[in-house]
Amino acid sequence: MRYRVKVKVPVEKRGFLGSRKTVMETRIIEVDRKTYKEMKKREKQKPYTLEEMMLYDELMGDE
Repeated sequence: MRYRVKVKVPVEKRGFLGSRKTVMETRIIEVDRKTYKEMKKREKQKPYTLEEMMLYDELMGDE
């Protein structure tokens, strides 16, 4: 079975006056079941971002 997944991929683009810069673009790729499960597993194990930690502190009332 194939799964369609959105991923962020680094892409080089030309900026002002021809300078190059790397930006992250969202693309849709197709993966098999094994790769899909590994991606979901890694996503669950990802640590919290700073914004998420601050939000949880506000909700729980920790100072």
